[in-house]
This record gives sequence, C-alpha cells and structure tokens, in this order.
Amino acid sequence: MSEPLYSTKTPFLKSISDSVSREDRTWAIRWSLKEIEKPIRRLRKKYPWYTTPTDCKRLGELFMQCRVPKDQVMHAVEDLGEGAGIIGTHDKVGRALAQSVAEGVKVIVTKRHVIRFICYYLTALKMDGASDREIEKEAERMTLSYERKQNG
Repeated sequence: MSEPLYSTKTPFLKSISDSVSREDRTWAIRWSLKEIEKPIRRLRKKYPWYTTPTDCKRLGELFMQCRVPKDQVMHAVEDLGEGAGIIGTHDKVGRALAQSVAEGVKVIVTKRHVIRFICYYLTALKMDGASDREIEKEAERMTLSYERKQNG
C-alpha cells in the first residue's frame, strides 16, 4: 500500500485531527461510514462491477448494529486492499479511492483511521487533478461536517 500525499502534519488537517482526538470512536465510525460514500461513488463510476467498497461499507454498518463480527468486516477490508493493489497497477486514483474506503471502514478498529481515510481521499482528488485550493476546501468541508454533526 502506498502512502498518501497528506498526513497529520499537513497544516490544513490540524483542525480535524484535533477534533478526531477529542471525540469518541462511535462518532468517528458513524461519520466515516457516511463520508466514505463519496469515494465509493467515484469508484462505482469508474468500475461499476467493483462492489467490494460498497460491501465493506455495508458490513461496517452491520457491525455497528451488532449483526456481524469485526473479523468479518476486516476480511472484507483485506479483500478491498487486494483489489486496490490490482486497480493500482493501472489507475493510481482508483487505488487511492479504494484505500480511502478501506481506511474509513477500519475506523471500527481505532478512530485514528479517520485521518488516514481523509488523507487517502484527498490524495485521490489531488491525483485526479484537483487544485491545492480545492483540496483545502474539501478538507475544510470535512472538518465542518465532523464538528457540526458531533455538536448537533
């Protein structure tokens, strides 16, 4: 798995990093499972046959309802990682999108995966031609979304 272009050391991600550290894991999981729909939609457009990202999200939701064990979700995430590697041989954006979904689902293990989800998603956007300003604007939207929902 390649590393994302952004990290917790990226200045415009400090605010959301601080928010994630303050909030509980349950909130982080719920937020992440909602937000991963964006990279899933992008993947679905490019690869309509590739259902593993959607399957992973659904298993994460079922885990939150105590209907499937964590191991089952993590096996699906491993499959997603393998698929990301295969896609990555010819599509770096697709790989970063799949990796972002995997990280977003891994929040069920530990909430620090929220930041990795964000970093991979922003990396995919950048690789797909988004400007630095567009990347920062999306990071700001995500930060406000995280903070608004946790306070509301």
